[in-house]
Amino acid sequence: MKRVFILKASKTRTDNKFTIKDLPGSGGRMDLVCRCILSALLLSKTHRVDTVFYAVLEGPPRPPLTIEVDGEKVKALPRDELQLASVLRGVLDPGASSFPPGFKLINKNFQEIIEEQINKSEIYLLHKTGNSTNKILSEIQKIKKPQITFILGDHIGLSQNDFEYLMEKKIEPLNLGKKEYLGSHCIFLVHEKLNRILEPKTA
Repeated sequence: MKRVFILKASKTRTDNKFTIKDLPGSGGRMDLVCRCILSALLLSKTHRVDTVFYAVLEGPPRPPLTIEVDGEKVKALPRDELQLASVLRGVLDPGASSFPPGFKLINKNFQEIIEEQINKSEIYLLHKTGNSTNKILSEIQKIKKPQITFILGDHIGLSQNDFEYLMEKKIEPLNLGKKEYLGSHCIFLVHEKLNRILEPKTA
């Protein structure tokens, strides 16, 4: 089962006019985007081929733009935040004519990315108001769709309009417990829970 993560990055820049030394400030929290990508795809010695990550960028100067990172197509995933930011700066260059394998820049907004997933994926919103992930994910093997998608907001969170749209689409909110976690930690915890269910250790 393919795993998909969609991050809405409300302030992250949509061009390459940011400095590697100041990703939070000059990049509009590009550091957060990089950490979430690494949490979604990075393994100790390689990277996940079963995971796709979308970062919907809504910062200046040309929002919205979406970065797609497809683990199945990636040849070499940077191993740290600064190296990945350098790659993303190239992807966001308005003059770029090609991208590294597995990286793609899409001219679509948050709702358009969600609409693409609805028919082929079981979709959940990671949100503190939701039901426990343990109960839902324990029944994941009953899902007939080939993908499972998790939506999360950045440090600002989703807008009321976003939340209402997701509820209209009957996308169920899930929580990871009583504590609030960083987005990158949420992704790690979801992977860990899915691994226990879908990849049980054999004796």
